[in-house]
Amino acid sequence: MSSTAAPAPPTEQGRVLLVDDEPAFQRLGGAFLRNLGHEVLLAGNAEEALAAHASQRPELVLLDLAMPPSMDPEQGLALIARFAGVPVVVLTGHAEHALALRAAELGAWDFLAKPIDPDLLRFVVSRALRKHRLDAEVIRLRQQQGDESMGLVGQAPSVQSLRAMIRRVAPTRVNVLVLGPTGTGKELVARALHDHGTQATGPFVPVHCGALSAELLESELFGHLKGSFTGAYRDQPGLVEVARGGTLFLDEVGEMPPPMQVKLLRFLQEGQYMPVGGRVTLSSDVRVVAATHRDLEAMVRAGEFREDLYYRLKGVVLRTSALAERRQDLPLLAARFAQWRGAGLSASALAWVSAREWPGNVRELKAVVDAASALLLPGQRDVDADLLSLAAGEAPGGSMPSATAGTEEAEGLLDQALTELERRLVSEAMQAAGGNQSEAARRLGVSRVGLIKKLGRLGLK
Repeated sequence: MSSTAAPAPPTEQGRVLLVDDEPAFQRLGGAFLRNLGHEVLLAGNAEEALAAHASQRPELVLLDLAMPPSMDPEQGLALIARFAGVPVVVLTGHAEHALALRAAELGAWDFLAKPIDPDLLRFVVSRALRKHRLDAEVIRLRQQQGDESMGLVGQAPSVQSLRAMIRRVAPTRVNVLVLGPTGTGKELVARALHDHGTQATGPFVPVHCGALSAELLESELFGHLKGSFTGAYRDQPGLVEVARGGTLFLDEVGEMPPPMQVKLLRFLQEGQYMPVGGRVTLSSDVRVVAATHRDLEAMVRAGEFREDLYYRLKGVVLRTSALAERRQDLPLLAARFAQWRGAGLSASALAWVSAREWPGNVRELKAVVDAASALLLPGQRDVDADLLSLAAGEAPGGSMPSATAGTEEAEGLLDQALTELERRLVSEAMQAAGGNQSEAARRLGVSRVGLIKKLGRLGLK
């Protein structure tokens, strides 16, 4: 290989591990790759190569098959599988068809015979690096899709931590207590625990513990027999029976009347209950997830909530955050709510959302965006700041938060949100088009040249 001709820079540059026992090839090959803008790691044998792979995390491995001590290509072939998650381009002087097939079967990305054509090497290295990055992007998008399948939209640290805890806790059968302000998605957390847990094939049954009196709540939870009270014209199973094999979600458990707390405690301890008017103890296998916006520990100290029930409920405690603690997610949440309504948000709308306080948290934000989307005129696609003001009960263009000038924080959040939304749309279009740029451009409503510029600007090439 000669390094005298300076080739054109490749479209992809990255960290490349060159594994070859010949010092001359290491020197020339390393210089050639560095001239192309790559960071080059060198290894002369299998031990050095595996150590470099573990510590330096290369994005591509160029692997010579014949190395000491045996110089047997089969020994080199055995190394391919050891470079997990990284494309491997095999380099060898044994330009045999059978050897190339064996390398491909073992996971090699490509096969180059020595002496190596510099232009071909440049092309193969660039394509392999691009493949590695596209694979990483697909993994990221699948993970993101898995995150959003929980219904928990956002990238704030508190939201990411909550999703991580849900993934850890969901497969277990431990009871979960979800704490957080009103309107922060506690039921979404409960549903995510159900959907990602062992009870996912069973029903998810919610009940609001503060909406009913103690007597009605007992009948609702545990059922009743015909004739047990006025109006009981037939046997009625309770929600603990309806939720059998699934999840029972006790919303606002802090509002539960004291007489019902005793009966719930027995059910949690023994898995058994007795319907209203019944004489026979029944059982039901359900997972219990409870939630409240109230301070249960303070209620325990005040004698308003049973201490033993509190400790039964709080197997694991998960907390949802107020929007004030995750303001960077405001534009993303608002845009997603508008998308669900088939609408978009203008730049002024995103700035308005970012600058406003949301005491009602996610529930309030969703209600305002839903109402504003419903106010769109025929042919109007994007919700603007004035529509949001109307939906929030404010005078358009009046005393609303700074939608045009805004604060530096709001502007920064807006830019970040717009970039992230654009990156997602372009990534999803490319994925849906199977990597075909023309088809992806058609889906996005832009020219192919415009798409290529976007891919470069967003770091998606």
